[in-house]
Amino acid sequence: MKLKTKFLATFAAAALAAAPPPARADNSPVVFVAAIIQSGPFKVTDAQNLAGIQFAVRQINAAGGVAGHPIQLDVIDTELNAAATKRKVTDEILSRNAKVIIGASGSDVLKALVAVGQQYQVPVFAFAGEADDMTGPKFQPALFRIAANTSMHAAAIVYAMKQDYPGTKKVFLLNQDYSFGHESETGFKTALQRLDPDVQIVGSVFHPRGAADFSPYLQQIQASGADFVLTSDWGADLIKLLNQANSFGLKPRIGGTFLADPEILKGVGTGAIGDIGADVFQPTIETSRAQAFDRKFHAANAGTATPWATASVGKSYIATELAAYAINQAGSTDFGKIEKALEGLQYASIAGPLTVRACDHQVQIGEATGEVVPANNKPYAFPFIGPALIAPLSAIQVPPAATGNPRCVAGTN
Repeated sequence: MKLKTKFLATFAAAALAAAPPPARADNSPVVFVAAIIQSGPFKVTDAQNLAGIQFAVRQINAAGGVAGHPIQLDVIDTELNAAATKRKVTDEILSRNAKVIIGASGSDVLKALVAVGQQYQVPVFAFAGEADDMTGPKFQPALFRIAANTSMHAAAIVYAMKQDYPGTKKVFLLNQDYSFGHESETGFKTALQRLDPDVQIVGSVFHPRGAADFSPYLQQIQASGADFVLTSDWGADLIKLLNQANSFGLKPRIGGTFLADPEILKGVGTGAIGDIGADVFQPTIETSRAQAFDRKFHAANAGTATPWATASVGKSYIATELAAYAINQAGSTDFGKIEKALEGLQYASIAGPLTVRACDHQVQIGEATGEVVPANNKPYAFPFIGPALIAPLSAIQVPPAATGNPRCVAGTN
């Protein structure tokens, strides 16, 4: 399929101005639904995602909205529960005529959103929910995933480990005991074999999501002789893991796919120095585009609970921006036209150039990795990710034929 290319000079406003929608007498809003955790111990993670979505919507509306209509943003609480999410988003589509779904933390929750989106032909723009099978053998065309898949994210951490800790010889894998955690273990093993085959895996453990006590796992890690730990834990579990590891005196450093989060790091302090995080976006990407976004976001959000851009802010912003851009390009909220506008799209995002791969709707982009460094007020007054090292797409990409997606295997790339 021929790639469609659009490079932006600035942010969403410029993208929309580049292809102005036709004037319309009807100024009724287009409803976007943001599926956000707003209750329970994991809600702190999604506050950043909501801030990124809201910032994008304000910019898009200031630039004229989508296809001549303003965006109306509705927010539903996923409760980190697939059944509750499915019920709420279905109601948004049937009662509010929602045309775009943006979400969602938790692969099980994202799967619920995609099932509804597929049923009612409403596109789902995913800032999280990384399970490989969603763009692989269980692919449904309603999904467009801006977040990396599990294998890509795991490979980015392994790439950074190899660059920052070349002497690593033994690693221990620790992951949550649900589909995403199990896929992460596979992703880490695959990446180690491809990028650093001399490294030995000396242990692998799964723990319940929401575990209270990590000491049994920390004891196993210490006894294994590992000099590095790889984990895909996120939210409240990662905070507990890092704090308890610090109290325990854990010697190996930790590479966490979701470690580069200020809500995680501010409560850990110096104990996280030397640990590694990675994601599609980091506020420490040293490009003029990313730094300008950081400044603009801070100017609009200083004094709020999310004063600076974060990995989550960046991904949710890109997801919202892509949704708006696709509607404007299509001149319609019709699913088929949106899909056509996005498949094969090359786009200059705040995180760098990306491609929406046509066969599986998985965004292809390198990942920004970074090592936690002492506090330097850039942008936080506590230890945070330092200057970003970009794991190139060539090091983390899953080839189409290896996805398990029949469309990719058949050569639609």
